[in-house]
Amino acid sequence: MPIRSLSSPITDRKTGKKFREQVSPRAFKIALMSNKAHGHKTKLLKNHSYSHEFDYEQLEFDEVNNRELRFLFTLPKSKRNVELLEDVSEDNASFSFGFIAGATREQPSNESRIDYIRIIDSFQELREISILDKFTLPAYEKAIGFRSYDFENAKNKGEKFITKKNREALCEAQDKKLKEMKSYIERQRRNSLFGFGANVKISMN
Repeated sequence: MPIRSLSSPITDRKTGKKFREQVSPRAFKIALMSNKAHGHKTKLLKNHSYSHEFDYEQLEFDEVNNRELRFLFTLPKSKRNVELLEDVSEDNASFSFGFIAGATREQPSNESRIDYIRIIDSFQELREISILDKFTLPAYEKAIGFRSYDFENAKNKGEKFITKKNREALCEAQDKKLKEMKSYIERQRRNSLFGFGANVKISMN
Protein backbone atom coordinates (compact mmCIF):
# COMPACT_ATOMS: atom_id res chain seq x y z
CA MET A 1 0.00 0.00 0.00
CA PRO A 2 1.53 3.35 -1.03
CA ILE A 3 1.86 5.66 1.96
CA ARG A 4 -0.08 8.94 1.67
CA SER A 5 -2.35 7.48 -1.01
CA LEU A 6 -5.87 8.88 -0.97
CA SER A 7 -8.90 6.72 -0.39
CA SER A 8 -11.99 6.62 -2.57
CA PRO A 9 -14.65 9.20 -1.61
CA ILE A 10 -16.24 8.50 1.78
CA THR A 11 -19.47 10.01 3.11
CA ASP A 12 -19.63 11.13 6.73
CA ARG A 13 -22.84 9.57 8.05
CA LYS A 14 -23.36 12.33 10.61
CA THR A 15 -22.82 15.40 8.42
CA GLY A 16 -23.36 14.02 4.92
CA LYS A 17 -20.11 15.62 3.79
CA LYS A 18 -17.80 13.78 1.42
CA PHE A 19 -14.09 13.37 2.12
CA ARG A 20 -11.07 11.37 1.15
CA GLU A 21 -8.84 9.75 3.71
CA GLN A 22 -5.06 9.62 3.96
CA VAL A 23 -2.93 7.70 6.47
CA SER A 24 0.27 9.33 7.72
CA PRO A 25 3.61 7.48 7.50
CA ARG A 26 4.27 4.94 10.27
CA ALA A 27 0.65 4.98 11.50
CA PHE A 28 -0.08 1.51 10.14
CA LYS A 29 3.28 0.11 11.21
CA ILE A 30 2.97 1.46 14.75
CA ALA A 31 -0.55 0.02 15.04
CA LEU A 32 0.58 -3.40 13.82
CA MET A 33 3.57 -3.31 16.19
CA SER A 34 1.27 -2.35 19.08
CA ASN A 35 -1.06 -5.27 18.31
CA LYS A 36 1.89 -7.64 18.26
CA ALA A 37 3.39 -6.24 21.48
CA HIS A 38 0.08 -6.60 23.34
CA GLY A 39 -0.61 -10.08 21.99
CA HIS A 40 -3.54 -8.95 19.86
CA LYS A 41 -3.68 -10.90 16.61
CA THR A 42 -4.66 -8.59 13.75
CA LYS A 43 -7.52 -10.40 12.09
CA LEU A 44 -7.44 -11.25 8.39
CA LEU A 45 -10.98 -11.17 7.03
CA LYS A 46 -12.78 -11.34 3.72
CA ASN A 47 -14.90 -8.28 2.92
CA HIS A 48 -14.81 -7.10 6.56
CA SER A 49 -16.95 -10.09 7.58
CA TYR A 50 -16.05 -11.63 10.94
CA SER A 51 -17.82 -14.80 9.85
CA HIS A 52 -15.29 -15.08 7.00
CA GLU A 53 -12.02 -15.02 8.92
CA PHE A 54 -8.85 -16.53 7.49
CA ASP A 55 -6.64 -18.73 9.59
CA TYR A 56 -3.03 -17.60 9.22
CA GLU A 57 0.25 -18.69 10.74
CA GLN A 58 2.36 -15.57 10.46
CA LEU A 59 2.13 -11.86 9.64
CA GLU A 60 5.21 -9.95 8.55
CA PHE A 61 5.15 -6.23 7.83
CA ASP A 62 7.43 -3.30 7.15
CA GLU A 63 7.25 0.30 5.99
CA VAL A 64 9.73 0.92 3.18
CA ASN A 65 11.36 4.35 2.94
CA ASN A 66 8.21 6.10 4.20
CA ARG A 67 6.73 5.29 0.79
CA GLU A 68 4.79 2.05 1.13
CA LEU A 69 3.51 -0.44 3.65
CA ARG A 70 4.21 -4.06 2.81
CA PHE A 71 2.65 -6.95 4.68
CA LEU A 72 2.78 -10.69 4.12
CA PHE A 73 0.35 -13.25 5.53
CA THR A 74 1.35 -16.91 5.56
CA LEU A 75 -1.79 -19.05 5.38
CA PRO A 76 -2.02 -22.82 5.79
CA LYS A 77 -3.59 -24.47 2.75
CA SER A 78 -6.75 -25.42 4.60
CA LYS A 79 -10.11 -26.15 2.94
CA ARG A 80 -11.61 -23.00 4.51
CA ASN A 81 -8.81 -20.71 3.33
CA VAL A 82 -8.94 -22.11 -0.21
CA GLU A 83 -12.73 -21.62 -0.36
CA LEU A 84 -12.45 -18.03 0.87
CA LEU A 85 -9.86 -17.25 -1.80
CA GLU A 86 -11.83 -18.73 -4.70
CA ASP A 87 -13.24 -15.41 -5.96
CA VAL A 88 -10.21 -13.28 -5.04
CA SER A 89 -7.97 -12.14 -7.89
CA GLU A 90 -4.58 -13.85 -7.87
CA ASP A 91 -2.49 -10.99 -9.24
CA ASN A 92 -4.51 -7.94 -8.30
CA ALA A 93 -6.24 -8.50 -4.97
CA SER A 94 -7.71 -5.46 -3.25
CA PHE A 95 -7.39 -4.72 0.46
CA SER A 96 -9.21 -2.66 3.04
CA PHE A 97 -8.79 -1.98 6.75
CA GLY A 98 -11.06 -2.00 9.79
CA PHE A 99 -10.01 0.45 12.50
CA ILE A 100 -10.91 3.10 15.03
CA ALA A 101 -9.14 6.36 14.23
CA GLY A 102 -6.98 8.03 16.85
CA ALA A 103 -5.46 11.44 16.16
CA THR A 104 -6.90 12.99 12.99
CA ARG A 105 -6.86 16.35 11.26
CA GLU A 106 -8.57 17.89 8.26
CA GLN A 107 -7.19 19.69 5.24
CA PRO A 108 -9.13 21.58 2.56
CA SER A 109 -9.74 19.80 -0.73
CA ASN A 110 -9.43 21.34 -4.18
CA GLU A 111 -11.40 18.48 -5.69
CA SER A 112 -14.97 19.09 -6.82
CA ARG A 113 -17.59 17.49 -4.53
CA ILE A 114 -14.96 16.52 -1.94
CA ASP A 115 -15.34 18.73 1.13
CA TYR A 116 -12.06 17.90 2.85
CA ILE A 117 -9.18 15.46 3.30
CA ARG A 118 -9.11 13.57 6.59
CA ILE A 119 -5.58 12.68 7.65
CA ILE A 120 -5.13 9.88 10.17
CA ASP A 121 -1.96 10.42 12.20
CA SER A 122 -2.57 7.43 14.48
CA PHE A 123 -4.99 4.59 15.13
CA GLN A 124 -6.75 4.04 18.39
CA GLU A 125 -7.25 0.47 17.25
CA LEU A 126 -6.39 -1.46 14.08
CA ARG A 127 -8.83 -4.35 14.19
CA GLU A 128 -8.48 -6.15 10.90
CA ILE A 129 -7.17 -6.26 7.36
CA SER A 130 -9.63 -7.48 4.74
CA ILE A 131 -9.06 -9.15 1.40
CA LEU A 132 -11.80 -8.05 -0.98
CA ASP A 133 -13.42 -10.20 -3.63
CA LYS A 134 -13.86 -8.98 -7.19
CA PHE A 135 -17.39 -7.75 -6.43
CA THR A 136 -16.36 -5.42 -3.58
CA LEU A 137 -14.88 -1.97 -4.15
CA PRO A 138 -11.88 -1.07 -1.99
CA ALA A 139 -11.55 2.09 0.07
CA TYR A 140 -7.90 2.30 -0.98
CA GLU A 141 -7.66 1.52 -4.68
CA LYS A 142 -3.86 1.54 -4.65
CA ALA A 143 -3.58 -1.14 -1.95
CA ILE A 144 -2.78 -4.19 -4.09
CA GLY A 145 -1.98 -7.77 -3.12
CA PHE A 146 -0.73 -10.95 -4.75
CA ARG A 147 -1.52 -14.59 -4.06
CA SER A 148 1.36 -17.02 -4.15
CA TYR A 149 2.30 -20.45 -2.87
CA ASP A 150 5.84 -19.55 -1.88
CA PHE A 151 7.61 -16.50 -0.47
CA GLU A 152 9.98 -15.87 -3.39
CA ASN A 153 7.16 -15.91 -5.94
CA ALA A 154 5.15 -13.43 -3.86
CA LYS A 155 8.21 -11.24 -3.43
CA ASN A 156 8.92 -11.27 -7.18
CA LYS A 157 5.32 -10.35 -8.00
CA GLY A 158 5.48 -7.50 -5.52
CA GLU A 159 8.80 -6.20 -6.86
CA LYS A 160 7.53 -6.30 -10.46
CA PHE A 161 4.41 -4.36 -9.45
CA ILE A 162 6.47 -1.78 -7.54
CA THR A 163 8.90 -1.39 -10.47
CA LYS A 164 5.95 -0.84 -12.81
CA LYS A 165 4.40 1.78 -10.53
CA ASN A 166 7.75 3.54 -10.03
CA ARG A 167 8.22 3.64 -13.80
CA GLU A 168 4.74 5.11 -14.25
CA ALA A 169 5.44 7.72 -11.56
CA LEU A 170 8.77 8.62 -13.24
CA CYS A 171 7.07 9.01 -16.62
CA GLU A 172 4.41 11.23 -15.06
CA ALA A 173 7.09 13.38 -13.40
CA GLN A 174 9.02 13.64 -16.70
CA ASP A 175 5.85 14.60 -18.59
CA LYS A 176 5.10 17.26 -15.99
CA LYS A 177 8.65 18.63 -16.25
CA LEU A 178 8.44 18.67 -20.04
CA LYS A 179 5.17 20.61 -19.95
CA GLU A 180 6.70 23.11 -17.51
CA MET A 181 9.71 23.57 -19.82
CA LYS A 182 7.46 24.07 -22.86
CA SER A 183 5.39 26.59 -20.94
CA TYR A 184 8.54 28.45 -19.84
CA ILE A 185 9.92 28.53 -23.39
CA GLU A 186 6.59 29.80 -24.71
CA ARG A 187 6.51 32.59 -22.09
CA GLN A 188 10.08 33.57 -22.95
CA ARG A 189 9.22 33.61 -26.64
CA ARG A 190 6.21 35.88 -26.04
CA ASN A 191 8.23 38.18 -23.78
CA SER A 192 10.94 38.42 -26.41
CA LEU A 193 8.42 39.08 -29.14
CA PHE A 194 6.38 41.77 -27.37
CA GLY A 195 8.86 43.08 -24.82
CA PHE A 196 10.11 46.67 -24.77
CA GLY A 197 12.57 47.36 -27.56
CA ALA A 198 11.88 44.10 -29.35
CA ASN A 199 12.08 44.08 -33.13
CA VAL A 200 8.70 43.19 -34.51
CA LYS A 201 8.08 42.49 -38.17
CA ILE A 202 4.55 42.54 -39.49
CA SER A 203 3.79 41.41 -42.99
CA MET A 204 0.80 42.95 -44.74
CA ASN A 205 -0.55 41.54 -47.96
